[in-house]
Amino acid sequence: MATAPSPTPPRPRRLRRALSWLGHRSNRSALVLSVLLGVAFAISSVYLARVQTLDEYRAIAVQLAHYAVQRTDRIREYTFQSFQALRAQGTADPCSNASLALMRRLNYGSDLVVDIGYVRDGHLLCSTAGRHSAGIPLPAPDYLSPSGAELRLGVQLPFAGDARYTLSTLDGYTIILRAEWSEDVLGWMPDAGIAIGTLHPRSRKLLFSRGTLDAPLIDALSTTPPQVSEREHLVVLQGSPFDYVGFAVIPTRELQSRWHARALQMMPVGLLLGLLLAGLVFWVMWRQTSMPAMIRTALRQDEFSMVYQPVVELATGRWVGLEALMRWHRPDGTMVSPDVFIPAAERSGQISALTAWVAERVLTETRALLQADPQFHLAINVTGDDLLDGRFHASLSTLLQRHGVAASQLIGEITERVFMHTGQTGAQIHALRALGMRIAIDDFGTGYSSLAYLTRLELDYLKIDKTFVDPIGTGAVTANVVSHIIAMAQSLGLTMIAEGVETEAQADFLRAQGVQQAQGWLFARPMPIEEVRQHMAKGAT
Repeated sequence: MATAPSPTPPRPRRLRRALSWLGHRSNRSALVLSVLLGVAFAISSVYLARVQTLDEYRAIAVQLAHYAVQRTDRIREYTFQSFQALRAQGTADPCSNASLALMRRLNYGSDLVVDIGYVRDGHLLCSTAGRHSAGIPLPAPDYLSPSGAELRLGVQLPFAGDARYTLSTLDGYTIILRAEWSEDVLGWMPDAGIAIGTLHPRSRKLLFSRGTLDAPLIDALSTTPPQVSEREHLVVLQGSPFDYVGFAVIPTRELQSRWHARALQMMPVGLLLGLLLAGLVFWVMWRQTSMPAMIRTALRQDEFSMVYQPVVELATGRWVGLEALMRWHRPDGTMVSPDVFIPAAERSGQISALTAWVAERVLTETRALLQADPQFHLAINVTGDDLLDGRFHASLSTLLQRHGVAASQLIGEITERVFMHTGQTGAQIHALRALGMRIAIDDFGTGYSSLAYLTRLELDYLKIDKTFVDPIGTGAVTANVVSHIIAMAQSLGLTMIAEGVETEAQADFLRAQGVQQAQGWLFARPMPIEEVRQHMAKGAT
């Protein structure tokens, strides 16, 4: 009897799928095209790497030069606000104790100003450090600005070592600024070879800078047009309405090694372009689960919820309000931190939708509590995007009327990032306060704050950030900062709310310093509305 032939072993499933995929002519064409693209890309990688590197760094230089002008504009604005405040005091002795106290208040908390003083006959007679006896001699002014201010550039002071300063003087009052910007601008710089700053072309001197520029290069930048060799430097200049220009200078030697390294990186990348074509399917799937898409889905499927942290009156321990805090529990049981989804919503333009959802939900949940006690307040976060939205005021007014809640019981908490757009947001804040809503500055002292900015906006509350509450009673060097913040808030007539209070010692200190309200785990943790109602029914204290 004949032996039956052995059956052909089945091919592995992945191999079968691959062969099936290649069986389609369009797929074969795509594979061939991807290989050709990879080879072509590898051959041209050196040229493309050079072009891309130059374009990338030119774009960086444009941003840096623009940032330099913006930063100098902000320094100029702050300087003249300080001049106005000093001149308005009308004292006969510019170095009196009252004048020195005002200088210290203006200088406190500013990330721009090193010192404030008074100059007469070329001598610095006094500063926030006090009187300087016969005075510290200063060089002659480098030039007179159109506004009448005398500017001394690159000044070395006897008490500051090799550091150089820019001094702006008007009617004797002098603002002392660091000529060399601090390392906070390094976040803009991809490497240390870049120089950024502003210069005054007429005097051929730097106003402010970070990075190294020699005298011949400064002279070359000061000419019109700049006489700088493109083979040696990539240069971008940014004009301003005033008599200074921003600049960003990148030595080309810093770029050569980068485009060579990029060329080597791009060769294998080009050969893998075919795989990237197949990866488009996975990219589409990823897009469906990206954070902006997840936020949209969460809003539709009601995955967000609210918890509330009580705010207590320090003098009595009585609950006087709540802060509304957003939470996100995914259907799979995981929790997404607000530190993750709030910035993602801001970047994707969804933050206004979240604010609208929060306002609707918290008023629905707390309406009965607010109506029962007209003095009880509720705080919600209001973002810069909300304040830039012309519809926000009207929609919030309609919502309050529909729920029967007084606008005076609602506190809008804004962060210090709003200070960057005070011209645009100030009108909206004014409209909200006219409606009856009160405004609190949140996380005070952690961002752009200064006395000048605080006085520019209409505020009712100042929230002292947990960062400044934690050191109380520890003996840390920063423990005294909170006292200065409290004094500033009291001078502005603001009601204070301390955040993150966790110990009786902290509460006692804040109470003794005149802080009116506080919140933190010492009093209560954030809780759902049902627990809030239970505590309120028991007469929460």
